[in-house]
Amino acid sequence: MMLKSIQPTRAPVVASVMMSMAMIAIEATIVSTAMPQIVSQLGGLSYYSWVFTAFLLTQTATTVIFGKLADLHGRKPTVLAGISIFLTGSLLCRIAHSMPEMIA
Repeated sequence: MMLKSIQPTRAPVVASVMMSMAMIAIEATIVSTAMPQIVSQLGGLSYYSWVFTAFLLTQTATTVIFGKLADLHGRKPTVLAGISIFLTGSLLCRIAHSMPEMIA
């Protein structure tokens, strides 16, 4: 009996986690593919590796923070907040005028 009440909620949860992971994978793929063009337009070849370092460091640090926030406030609000922050960061990278701006 209890298994039936859990089963209908499992599919949306798995789908949302898969979509979140797909967004991260697409972002990493796009950044790595487009980075040479971005560097040529913004200049700052010496900052090339800093983009990936900042991306991976931020991802590693926020995984722990968002895990704790999910425990405190619930999974759904935390995932929605994380997606909002991610999209805002992507938009800010889009409007960056220099490599240090993009890294920040």
